[in-house]
Amino acid sequence: MKRKKMYILTLAALSCALILSLGTFITSFAKEDSTKEQVTTMATTANLNLRADAGLHGKVITVMPKGTSVEVFSMTSAGWYKVKYKDQTGYAYYVYLNFEGTDKGTVNDGKITHMYATAPLNVRSNPNTGSAILGSFKKGDAVQVISKHDGWFKVDFNGKHGYCHGGYLDFGKGDASVTVDESTMNDMVTTAPLNVRDRPGMKGKIIGSFKKGETVKVIGQEGDWLKVKYKSTTGYSHVDYLN
Repeated sequence: MKRKKMYILTLAALSCALILSLGTFITSFAKEDSTKEQVTTMATTANLNLRADAGLHGKVITVMPKGTSVEVFSMTSAGWYKVKYKDQTGYAYYVYLNFEGTDKGTVNDGKITHMYATAPLNVRSNPNTGSAILGSFKKGDAVQVISKHDGWFKVDFNGKHGYCHGGYLDFGKGDASVTVDESTMNDMVTTAPLNVRDRPGMKGKIIGSFKKGETVKVIGQEGDWLKVKYKSTTGYSHVDYLN
């Protein structure tokens, strides 16, 4: 069966919002001094409304100019980032926020976007669990992100590029809300009726199924199997039947 890349998130990322259009993150995995306050910043890719509430009906507080660097605290399931601009805190839509950096496609404002490991986190040579492990980050380490690849983030690790799973990266100074991997940016749609199993592999017990065309929230990947949310639990479905 052919392998497919998972669509999990993003984001962080505000333009990626985020993103994300899911734009390009920037380099080098760095450890932050534990005495310093962890802050994630992103930059606007267009003139962007800062709203009092998450949603198009939220009152516009002000307009943030294109190229503005803002602090990012959290993201809602619908892709709205809670951000701070100057002295005002509000919400901005991920499509118009992107990771800061110097690589092609990023906002060249001289800053970089850091996300933070929420658990011990492997760095792999390619965006899948079957690729070689280059090293790892500790919980709380600051990660310089370069770009988003479905549910994976390209990062700089000791001067080299590698990949970390988005389910274990979150914003610094974050609020207790939706994490990157819980966003609708990580939703996929079934291309046929699809079984959900209790473990990855055809020998896994079937605990339920999705209908064709049903939206599935993906929260991880093990080879050709995606870890998905199913009702009040989690299970595994094969990647070939999710887009």
